[in-house]
Amino acid sequence: RMWGALKGAVDGGLHIPHTNKKFPGFKASDEKGGESEYDADAHKEKIFGGCVKDYMEMLAEEDPTKYEAHFSKYIGADIDGEKIEDMYTEAHEKIRADPDYEMTEKKGITHAREAEKITSSDGTDHVRFNKLTLEQRRAKVAMKIAKAQEMLMAVDADDAEDE
Repeated sequence: RMWGALKGAVDGGLHIPHTNKKFPGFKASDEKGGESEYDADAHKEKIFGGCVKDYMEMLAEEDPTKYEAHFSKYIGADIDGEKIEDMYTEAHEKIRADPDYEMTEKKGITHAREAEKITSSDGTDHVRFNKLTLEQRRAKVAMKIAKAQEMLMAVDADDAEDE
């Protein structure tokens, strides 16, 4: 993702010192001192969702149920493997037409926390566990060890009474 963002920034006109070695399509030379290769078409295919297209087509053939679960929003928008590149091309055109980012209006959701339960103003509840300190973790382990030792002592006492 980071390299995709770098590629987008460089293509957008920002001067960022970089090397093509980390981009998809770069192939290092087999021999020391040899010339390495950079395949821009392979990189373009990644940018325009070629790998997603291949995955969509493979899933559609092998497991239609999983395909429908994974790509339900694409199916709802009438986008199949052949339309993926068009979707990304259209997105790039829209970005070039108006590159200014507009902040979306916040929804105004507030969160209230009571111990481990978080209640949101939109009606959802979440459970978040508090992190234990080192002393609390050590005490918890010591308690488990003591309990296990008590159980072993009880088993040994039962065995001694049986004899």
